[in-house]
Amino acid sequence: MDISDITPPLITSTLKAWRQLEEPPDNLLELEILRRDATSRVERGIRLRELIEGLVAAELDRQRRAEGLDTARPHPTRDDLLAAVARDFARNNAELEAWSALYHRYLVPVPLSVEDLSSAAHLDSRNFRRRVNNGAQQLAGELQRQELEEHRRHRHIQRGRHLPPPEFNRLFGVDIARRDLARQLRDESGPDFISIEGLGGIGKTALARAVAHDLAHDSDFDGIAWVSARQAWLNDQGIILDTPDAATSLADIVSRLAAQLGFAELAGLPVVEKLERLTLFLSRSRYLIIIDNLESVSDVALLVPALAPLARPARFLLTSRQTLSHFPIVTRFPVRPLSLEDSRALAESELVRHGRAAALRQEDMTALYDVIGGMPLALKLVVAQMGQWPLSVLLENLRNARRDAPEQLYSFIYRRAWLTLDDLARQLLLSLLPLAPDGEDIEWLRLMSFLPPKQFAAALVQLLDCSLLETAGQPHSPRYRLHRLTATFLQTEVLAGWDEDDG
Repeated sequence: MDISDITPPLITSTLKAWRQLEEPPDNLLELEILRRDATSRVERGIRLRELIEGLVAAELDRQRRAEGLDTARPHPTRDDLLAAVARDFARNNAELEAWSALYHRYLVPVPLSVEDLSSAAHLDSRNFRRRVNNGAQQLAGELQRQELEEHRRHRHIQRGRHLPPPEFNRLFGVDIARRDLARQLRDESGPDFISIEGLGGIGKTALARAVAHDLAHDSDFDGIAWVSARQAWLNDQGIILDTPDAATSLADIVSRLAAQLGFAELAGLPVVEKLERLTLFLSRSRYLIIIDNLESVSDVALLVPALAPLARPARFLLTSRQTLSHFPIVTRFPVRPLSLEDSRALAESELVRHGRAAALRQEDMTALYDVIGGMPLALKLVVAQMGQWPLSVLLENLRNARRDAPEQLYSFIYRRAWLTLDDLARQLLLSLLPLAPDGEDIEWLRLMSFLPPKQFAAALVQLLDCSLLETAGQPHSPRYRLHRLTATFLQTEVLAGWDEDDG
């Protein structure tokens, strides 16, 4: 129902019909707030009456409490009701008078005439009717507010119906990134493609999901699509599980996008024809399209150019372990590790979730952070296992890749990246183990690598593309550093084992 159709005359007509035991107009039965709990016309009629009676009674009680009046309902006798009217109108409160007039005119169990009510209120009939109309106007405004909120809720559900549910109760350390990313996506002059980048397990998907749910509450986008290319995930027990039915190619992504945008009939058409139809549709609609775990797509080099015509006014948010900086239309949004403070907050939150005491000793948290370095996935995995193993054992396992869980953790985060590196990039990565925590400049990296300039440059690009190196400092003089977990990984025997396996 359109908000503007909820008018005081319609409210009055409905109340009069109820008072005279007649059928009210059908208009208010179309309210969205009724459809949530009732389906049939009879059910909606009952729900409407309950809603209006409850609203009027609640507002009348609220106004009476504000005036220090008793909110107990008087006995349904004519004299008691008229005495209540007299008390309400003695306070010279316009809102109280409006709600009281509406309530006593139409909703009390004993019918009262306008003349009797006017006399009790010490007004003439014309002025009392004016108070009744004011009450109908107040009620119409409250129904409009609730209906508008229901429309927003419904639009939020519609916009977010393709989003996966959050896998977290609360995110830590990403408030600034979350606001910044949402701001860029809302900005009509912002980038067409934004790529959230970082190591596996650093929280790219969680950030994208949180921002998408934030934007689903707004009216900035007509709809939101989410296509997942995630082929595996690591659970709390440290087991790598396959994700069924993940998108693995450009054709998969376009087909799923077409289905979510309401073009299921395009199934079976070539990718080019699907893209043409989607381009036409999206040129008239502002959609947010999210593609998660883009690095898992086999023909990722074709994907961004193929999707580029769909952008503007549509926007694309991508997540990837491998950088998309070589596409000029893509703006990078690197995800940084959590700080020590945020890591502790996350770890203690996870302890509570697993039913254990939340407190962590400072020295234990510092030792954990020295190994993991603010990696949310690794923090959650270690906390989940703290009920079975002492923290000292878990940290030793992480340092030496012993037991299944740490080895699976390293496999999940690093194996794919390691396999994409050539021998020179692997050599460069191993040579960076002595990197200071605050990082070193490019000259230090070149000297430690013992690689010729061209080979060094190519190897460095590979490490940056795979998010295996972090950059900090000013653009004209960046400093390069390893994530703590990457350094821990390089110190284990896993790397040597992978060398042998892959040789």
